[in-house]
Amino acid sequence: MSTTPGYRGRFAPSPTGPLHAGSLLAALGSWLMARRAGGRWLVRIEDLDPPREVPGAAAAQLRTLATCGLHPDGPVEYQSRRGGLYAAALERLLAAGDAFECHCSRSDLGARGGIHRHCVAGRRRPDPAVRLRVPDGCRIGFEDAIRGHYAQDLAREVGDFVLRRADGPWAYQLAVVVDDADQGITEVVRGADLLDSTARQILLQQRLG
Repeated sequence: MSTTPGYRGRFAPSPTGPLHAGSLLAALGSWLMARRAGGRWLVRIEDLDPPREVPGAAAAQLRTLATCGLHPDGPVEYQSRRGGLYAAALERLLAAGDAFECHCSRSDLGARGGIHRHCVAGRRRPDPAVRLRVPDGCRIGFEDAIRGHYAQDLAREVGDFVLRRADGPWAYQLAVVVDDADQGITEVVRGADLLDSTARQILLQQRLG
């Protein structure tokens, strides 16, 4: 078995129900990659959206992993307990001018085709969202082990994306980037449905250094 110094992989399910076949495949793939590299494999529960969470789902997911012989090499982390890290990262982005408060409503965004480029809200909201500022012409590319080179024009296809929602919860993109950096994750195995999140996360990694 070859060894990759410092290799760290992770599996990070949301506790919205039992692990389905696709999730288990991603978990197994990530675990196998870590074992092949002689590295570590971590588990993180992405419990940042209480209305969508199912009581007891996180514990059931962990039992399923254990039944399949997939045991993490360290304590399980819960995003709901890591808000201080996200707040610190958000403050850094705001202070650097890389993030801004956005008062746009859904109707404001709808009028612009759903792509946010500049805050056009007609009035200020008491609890604004916070978005990452995506520069004009921002195109991010990366190599995917299965699909090869993949690139996305973030300015045109995504726009300024949310880091903290107006109703309070931390956005998935911010939490994932902060957690992966904090845990030293070196490679991510994920489903194809999350491929288009990767470019956003790379840009956010660049902004946070």
